Amino acid sequence: MTHIAGQTASMVEDPPEVDVRTAAQLLRSEHGLDAVVTELRSERDRNFLAEAGSRRLVVKVSNSGDDADQIAMECAAMEHVARVDPELPIPRLIPSTTGAPVTRVQATDGRTHLVRVITVLPGEVADLTALPDWFASEFGVISGRLTHALQGFGHPSAHRRLDWDPRHVADLRPYADSLPDVRRRAPMQRLLDRFAGLDEAARKLPASALHGDVTLSNLLLADGGISGVIDFGDMHHTARVADLAIGLTSLLRESGDLWADAGRFLDGYQRVLPLEPAEVELIGELVLARSAASVLISAWRAPLYPDNEEYLTSLVVGSWRILDQLGELGQSELTNRFHRLCGTSRVATAPDPTLLVRRKAALGGELSPLFYREPLQVVRASGPWIYTADGRRYLDAYNNVPVVGHTHPAVVQAISRQAAVLNLNSRYLHSNVVELAERLVASMPDGLDTCVFANSGSEANDLAWRMARVVTGRGGAIVADLAYHGVSEATAAFSTNTYPASARPSHVAVFEAPRDPRDDGPVAIARVGAARAELQRAGHDPALLAVDSVFSGAGILTPRDDFMRGLQDAARAAGGLFLADEVQAGFGRGGRNLWRFQDFGLTPDFVTLGKPMGNGHPVAALITRREIAQAFTEVDEYFSTFGGNPVSCVAALTVLDVIEQTGLVARSGAVGAELRAGLEALVPELPVRGQGLMVGVEMPDAAGFAERLRAHGVLVGTTGPGGGVLKIRPPLIWTSVEVDHFLVAFQRALG
Repeated sequence: MTHIAGQTASMVEDPPEVDVRTAAQLLRSEHGLDAVVTELRSERDRNFLAEAGSRRLVVKVSNSGDDADQIAMECAAMEHVARVDPELPIPRLIPSTTGAPVTRVQATDGRTHLVRVITVLPGEVADLTALPDWFASEFGVISGRLTHALQGFGHPSAHRRLDWDPRHVADLRPYADSLPDVRRRAPMQRLLDRFAGLDEAARKLPASALHGDVTLSNLLLADGGISGVIDFGDMHHTARVADLAIGLTSLLRESGDLWADAGRFLDGYQRVLPLEPAEVELIGELVLARSAASVLISAWRAPLYPDNEEYLTSLVVGSWRILDQLGELGQSELTNRFHRLCGTSRVATAPDPTLLVRRKAALGGELSPLFYREPLQVVRASGPWIYTADGRRYLDAYNNVPVVGHTHPAVVQAISRQAAVLNLNSRYLHSNVVELAERLVASMPDGLDTCVFANSGSEANDLAWRMARVVTGRGGAIVADLAYHGVSEATAAFSTNTYPASARPSHVAVFEAPRDPRDDGPVAIARVGAARAELQRAGHDPALLAVDSVFSGAGILTPRDDFMRGLQDAARAAGGLFLADEVQAGFGRGGRNLWRFQDFGLTPDFVTLGKPMGNGHPVAALITRREIAQAFTEVDEYFSTFGGNPVSCVAALTVLDVIEQTGLVARSGAVGAELRAGLEALVPELPVRGQGLMVGVEMPDAAGFAERLRAHGVLVGTTGPGGGVLKIRPPLIWTSVEVDHFLVAFQRALG
């Protein structure tokens, strides 16, 4: 008989000639069981139901063409799954009286077949009953669980080639000309051309020894759930997405709403095993391939076994429905639809020349301007590097938000795992929020014992302002000139670098930032006094003095300790409270302590944290004294729906872990000193300021120099009066390697 190369013997050998009487005798002789035996449907094997009192078992007589080693693999896999995920509803093997999991029986035609006896699970076979609304999602979950349970299983016999594996559908081409409907033959040939590279593409994806046939005919339903996954006879080593596609195709054959059910199945699957984008790329093609394989195998085998034609053609109608609905879509559109279903569609990597025009149209033009004369289309980042759609990579010397490096794997893992379990507002108890608050409070000076979470540094500063007004009964604020503290209505008024002096509201007064290294404590006290006098002339008195201790907006300054203490002392002497804004300065950037205010020996009334806290995930915090918080709660309360949610908090906890475990505070100090020394050697005539990894270089045309650095593969910012200071504020993971790279680019830009 003609069959395709590599075809397994069980596909061409006749089913076992074993009847119910022989099966009953085998149970009695090998297992010591008397049972009532009835035959079950099957294609290549003979399966029997045995009822021995209250016990219900299946006697599985394998085709003589089946490999004994493969049957041993099935038994080992079932035992493995039972150990790894005991709650998964799979059958259990019943050993013989001698303890053997497999016995033998001789058929009437003289062939010998291997026999296993397994437990019967309750329920109706899924393809013989109406599928409930919950089924598609739970089908995805059970498929994901079984794949996950088998990830650690291996067996030499798993490396076999099965013709119904969708990866190999192109090998079934000889049977396209046997399709009963002549009109279908040419379109099928064209479709098979489309699958020419499918096997090779799948080889690059995660794979293991898998069930190979988690389909409706091998699922049982009972009591409002999936009660069983049966028949490990098609186990083989394959891409896990190919195994997924086999199950998904089975579902879609019976679906009344193909895309809705596909979405529910994939949602369920990804609750257990998130898919990689490269896997999602192939889902649509593999579903088409599996459907094509079903109709081609039916065209081949149905004429050979006319007595079993109904069973052999049972999948044809549903398979053609899938082929018609999905096949009419282009490959790109089909792939994009599955990306949207799986949540993997938003990772754009291709250059888009329309993006700038669209951004201006949708995002208010110059309302939020971009960096650089020719804006960068960024597509990914890793560690200290940012990559653009044109294939270039840039050393990030500007972004402090990814404080432990872009896409740090521990942070990504923590966010992903928590997001897959729970993300909810903070009015419920959760360990992440409590642990994070405890760790932050423990890092603060005595007295700062109360932590409140928000989503941004702006919100944290805004809350501090609200509390200060309540506690002091006043409405005035003092900030530095060219300060930045946020974007809310209140904190935008404190952000004096964002508007002209003429626009400053009357309740905000400024003190001059310490640009002269000789500025000391008395100078600070005098400047606060002058600012208070200005407020009083406008009918206000200070409730709060807020300071960013690196004076980033003023040009990155390094104040004297006594100047900073003078600010704190003067604020309190004037009846106000003192706020240390650590959004840019904190998390070890100064290279001495975790918090920059600690370098000066300060004990603020408020400490605010933001951007770097979650390495880019939106989370912020206000730390204050208990009596301040209690005074506030007597007249008001604070609630942020997702401030302090479990995902944001686990991101922040992981950032703290990374900083502590990898010594990033000390590294920031050492690498920052190396960076400043290198810059001072390159531009001895220019002021180089800063501490740790917050460095400023005052220079003519700083904006133009930043453009030249961009041309040499380095991203920086500008700050200070008139934007005349180069702002160097990289992730804290920089080492001497990144410093050297930066200095080489800097020297070239000078040239």
